Order: sequence, then C-alpha cells, then structure tokens
Amino acid sequence: MIKNTLDTHKAQRFYDLVGKRYDWFEYFESRAKDQAIKMLDLTPGKKILNVGVGTGVQQAQIESDIKPDGIAIGLDISPVMLNLARSRSSSPLCRADTRHLPFADSCYDCLYAAYILDLIPLGEIPAILKQFSRVLRQGGRMVLLALTEGVDVPSRAVVGAWKIVYNLSPMLCGGCRPLTLTELVQETGFKIISRQVVVQLAIPSEIITAIK
Repeated sequence: MIKNTLDTHKAQRFYDLVGKRYDWFEYFESRAKDQAIKMLDLTPGKKILNVGVGTGVQQAQIESDIKPDGIAIGLDISPVMLNLARSRSSSPLCRADTRHLPFADSCYDCLYAAYILDLIPLGEIPAILKQFSRVLRQGGRMVLLALTEGVDVPSRAVVGAWKIVYNLSPMLCGGCRPLTLTELVQETGFKIISRQVVVQLAIPSEIITAIK
C-alpha cells in the first residue's frame, strides 16, 4: 500500500536538480515512450499538447512527426527541464501546473503525458484528467504513460521493492509510484481504445490510449 506522496513543489525541486541526468531514465522508459508516441497516430498539421515535456527528447520527435504545419506545445513545471527542452526543439514551451492548464477549451487534437500522473496524489488525478478532456477537441486522442504494476516475476519483484522504498521516501523514487489508470480514465468520460504494458529492464510501464 502506498502511503506517502511527493507534493508539487518537492517534485519541481527534484526535477530541477536532476536536469539532463533524467536522460538516463531512457534505459528504462525508451521503448514505452516510443510505443506511446506511435499510439498518438500523429500526422502533419496536428496540434498536440505534451504535458511534462521533460528534457525535450520526445518533444523533438513529436515536432518532426507533425511537420510542416503542425503545432506541438510543451508544458512542464520545472524551469530546468524547459530550458533543456528549448535546446532540443523549436516548439513553443510554457511553465504551468497540470492542475490548471492555461489553454482554451477544445484546442488540441492530441494530448501526450508521460510519467506525470504517477507523480500526482491519487485524489487529484480525476481533476487533472478533466483538464486534459477540457483542452481536447471532441474525438481528440489522449495517450498516457505511467509506471504500473508488474506483469511478470522480475517486474513484480521490482515494483514490490519500489513500493517499500517509496513509502520510506517518495523523493528516493523521484516521486513516481505504480498506478493502474484504466478506471480513472473511463470515469472521466474517455473511451479507452488500447491498454498496453511495456517492460524494460524489469520496469513496467502502462500505456493508455483513449478518445474524448
């Protein structure tokens, strides 16, 4: 059972501190991120919001997929991450909290959020998903990526150990803890069209693809 959570300000300080070293997480996350971006089904001209742009590696990929006339907006709470993302892409970027997205209703075709909701206290996730729904147009596509429960012996063992460490100190796990997002997404009114779990070096990641 997960008892603790990492608040927004501590999460920001952690990712400001980690900075470019966050690229090391690609050893555990790259396959899931590649698959998640594939599930966005991007085409030229799309308008997409990347919530939690991180160091900008995936932002550059998204930007390339929607050229020449698409728009990829990146958002993050960490100014250090935003500066790194600016060095890797030419997309418009902004600093904002996912709980209060500074965008008009129904203004995006797609929304991508990787390893963001697993930082958020469980009770706040429904409100954030409603924000995601608000900024997506009707029929818009949302792809979520998060640490999840294990699906085989190695990944179950890793997640079990992860929970023990997280309960001692969320900061030691970067604030991330395993989630299962299906019910939360459905309760917000999205239609789930795909759920996948990708395991890389015994770290399980859940990919949810849903339509508003």
